[in-house]
Amino acid sequence: MPGYFRRLISLRLNPPRLIPFGLIPAAILLLAVSAPVLAAAEETPEAALRQVQTAIDTNDAALLEKYVDVGRIAQRGVDAFMSDLVARPPKAVSGGGETLPLLAMLSSAVQSGAQSQTAQTVKMLVAEETRKFVVWGVASGNFSGKPVKKERKATDGGLFSPLFADASVSRKELRGVKSVARDGDKATASVMLFDHGSERAYPVDLALTRREAGNWQVTDVTNAAALISAIRKEAENR
Repeated sequence: MPGYFRRLISLRLNPPRLIPFGLIPAAILLLAVSAPVLAAAEETPEAALRQVQTAIDTNDAALLEKYVDVGRIAQRGVDAFMSDLVARPPKAVSGGGETLPLLAMLSSAVQSGAQSQTAQTVKMLVAEETRKFVVWGVASGNFSGKPVKKERKATDGGLFSPLFADASVSRKELRGVKSVARDGDKATASVMLFDHGSERAYPVDLALTRREAGNWQVTDVTNAAALISAIRKEAENR
């Protein structure tokens, strides 16, 4: 059987290349590791602003503080508010109840020197009260238009809580996000904040920063001074 012997000699000279069974899992693992991995979609500043609105709509204060540096913005806002008080002291006819004396006290504290210990302490207290008011507004459901908790009383806050007695606690809505510009880990955006209580829309200019965790966070309201001045004038003209 010459044909049989030829095949036998051929097999001995050229044995089939078999893959040992034990190498199969290693080969699969190697393929899995070397295969291209689809990275998670990078979050954008626009997506972060949508998350801010989601936090408001779902009464999620923790989500709000992930996407908004509430404490820093409160501090910056108080700085602008104090500067406006110095430039335009509260009118004797404005305010009511405890509000006017508090405004006068704030104005006096800052006029004693913006960097004085008294001014810095007052700023810190007002900033903290502002932060608590914003967080309460979201957590309570008032800012979503679906209250789930009782009204906030002056006694729920600190010494300066009466400053927020006349503040609108109605639904807040970000409208018309536009002019988003990104430069590395920094971004800017312009939005319209509509207050369903006063039925007024306020143009808000925002600065955002991308955090180490990958999410974008609103870290500043760059037109805070203009907003505070306009809102004070509105209150005085009511």
